[in-house]
Amino acid sequence: MAKITLKINGQEVQVEEGATILEAANQAGVYIPTLCYHPYLPLEEACRICVVEDVRRGWSTLVAACVFPARQGMVIETDSEKVQESRKTILELLLSDHPNECMTCQATGQCELQDLAYRYRVQPDVYTGERHRLPVDSDPNPFLHIDMNKCVLCRRCIRACHEIQGADIWTKVGRGFEQRISTAFELPLEDAGCEFCGHCADFCPVDAIGFRSGRYEVRSWETRKGTTVCLQCPMGCGVTYEVHNGKVVTAHGHFASPANGGALCKRGRFNYNFVNTPERLQGAMVQNDAGELESVPVDQALDTAAARLRDLADQNGGPSVAVLAGDMLTNEEYYLLQKLARGALQTHNVDSVAGPWQLPLYEGLATSLGLGAMTNPLSDIARAKSLLVLGSNTLEKHAIAAIRARKAVREGAVMIVAHPDQVALTKNAERHLAIQPGSESALVCGFLKVVLEEKLYDEGFVEANTQDFDKLQRSLEKISLAGVAEKTGLSEDALRDAVRLYASRKPACLIYGADRAGDPADETFYRMCVALQALLGSVGVPGGGVMAMGVAGNGQGAVQFGACPKYLPGFRPATQAASRKVASNLWGVEVPGEPGLSWPDMFEAIDKGQIKALYLVGLDPFGLGLPERKVESALAKLQLLIVQDTAKTRAADFAHVVLPGAAYMEKEGTAVNCERRFQRLSPVMAPPGQARADFDLINGLLRRLHENLAPAGPAAAFAEAAQLVKELGPASYETVDGLCWPIGESGTGTERLLLQGSDKPIKFYAARL
Repeated sequence: MAKITLKINGQEVQVEEGATILEAANQAGVYIPTLCYHPYLPLEEACRICVVEDVRRGWSTLVAACVFPARQGMVIETDSEKVQESRKTILELLLSDHPNECMTCQATGQCELQDLAYRYRVQPDVYTGERHRLPVDSDPNPFLHIDMNKCVLCRRCIRACHEIQGADIWTKVGRGFEQRISTAFELPLEDAGCEFCGHCADFCPVDAIGFRSGRYEVRSWETRKGTTVCLQCPMGCGVTYEVHNGKVVTAHGHFASPANGGALCKRGRFNYNFVNTPERLQGAMVQNDAGELESVPVDQALDTAAARLRDLADQNGGPSVAVLAGDMLTNEEYYLLQKLARGALQTHNVDSVAGPWQLPLYEGLATSLGLGAMTNPLSDIARAKSLLVLGSNTLEKHAIAAIRARKAVREGAVMIVAHPDQVALTKNAERHLAIQPGSESALVCGFLKVVLEEKLYDEGFVEANTQDFDKLQRSLEKISLAGVAEKTGLSEDALRDAVRLYASRKPACLIYGADRAGDPADETFYRMCVALQALLGSVGVPGGGVMAMGVAGNGQGAVQFGACPKYLPGFRPATQAASRKVASNLWGVEVPGEPGLSWPDMFEAIDKGQIKALYLVGLDPFGLGLPERKVESALAKLQLLIVQDTAKTRAADFAHVVLPGAAYMEKEGTAVNCERRFQRLSPVMAPPGQARADFDLINGLLRRLHENLAPAGPAAAFAEAAQLVKELGPASYETVDGLCWPIGESGTGTERLLLQGSDKPIKFYAARL
């Protein structure tokens, strides 16, 4: 792009043509104050605090630097007398209708208006007259505090609600002095359809919209900020926590995060009471002779747990022990857990809560594409021209994918949402297919049949990039559209209409979010998703792809680093002799050959008396969806139950040993999100009391059971795992942050599945209704 040169305060600055004066000044290190401007929002020109003097021959004018384009030869003064007077007057006018109650305002210390008033020495009472007297905190919602008396009409909230969340809840009402920010018809937020993402509060410069959490309890300068990765869902959002006295006060989106770009969902924004709860485990407990849990030092509890695990494994064999993990552990912790199971206890009975959903996702995509995970980055969704959204209530379970889909629709894409219920995304959809619960596979099968019947596919792409097309074609000839209609609950006409719409615009993007509320999809479903996208020429292209997302936070990392019964780290078959030999040589112990059990099978085996010891890490088994009595019965039958968690759960009532773990914002390590992106976690606070990071607790057991198996720390565990996980390439613990696997020999990641240079990499399989 062409360059232009201008002068700012006498300093020559060269910028790209099209840059604003504010961008040019920032590049030159020249400060220009702003209020309505935010670098992650569309430009507005609402406050004019950023005015600068555009000096021309014999005259000059004031222009808003945030929106006015820089021009060749332009001469700009940012601090002239005229500029200073204008800014001061604007601030005086703003303060003339502002509460100016800084002594008790929650925003004190981080209020942008307060900072500007201080910088320009503005007095609050220069202009007197009528002031607004709007209700304070009249909205009954539990998350946001509203006081529109503070509002400066910067409209950041409106832009954030529209541009980032796509909910369009906030708007302007009234004119002149009566203009204010409100919902449509001034409805309460919940009635207006607010999704409580919290972006409006994140962007508000003056606390007109603020967070309830921490209000009148802690001031901004008393908190400490730290940034890490949220592991509450597979998106892997970067989040900055404000913490005080060992408690999380507020959560803010991290704008530099490639996964979410500053956006957060309701859960990521407000669900942190599992850290703040008074039920936090701050010490270890061991069951005494009377059958009651009593507090003991953590090391003593580890000694007891290790000794009893060893005794039970020696007496009954390794398969009598099982290890089950939750979804918010790091890659290194999952790696240690499976190493503990396979190396120290001689069993493949190791799984994570995500396993039953993550495994078929991997196997279906890997056999079809050679890449067993999502094919494109989340940001690609916004570049799609047509979208088919299946599976979970996407906005609730996979929110970043949902808001990217909304962005695509705002820019002209068509969206089809297939869900039994009228979920939030249907408001933005061109078509809502109210399918029968669990009929997603039949729907995709129907899409394939119509695409082939009506020759809607890209023949050139199919010929160049796929194999076994005849196999797919023959299988679909045996399937009737009437059968698809019966299974999905849709009419044949509705099916055909939806397929034609989806195939009419390219690239097409298929979004599927797995949901723990339903049964796992099988690998055939994922193969059919790949087939549909391949037929439409939408694999390996920006804006296309198969956006298959798992059910759990670091579910991708759990399977990839071996916390599943079927695969060793790096998706090496656990019972295959060659795979076991590689792991055995690396660890210095023999890896067993007997197949392991998934967690649903573990509970069956406990019921039959085959599993006698269970090690639970970061997981409440009563939340697995199994019948409550079945869980109670299973836990009661165990000869040894080790519960390791951040807070006391019902499982602790059955435990023989309880170990106090740390939450994800209290530990270091790496995680992999659904787009295959590795990200580093950093502790933003210390775990309470004697609680320790799960890595340290697992490693403590490993050291007691087999000292040579215990790595020195997370970095050493990652380096060891990398010898098995070939997708990591040359990446190290220090360099892997932000990279999407597979990582090439040069150390660069693969954000999007590459088809170039591959010989027909996409394989078709038979479709199945």
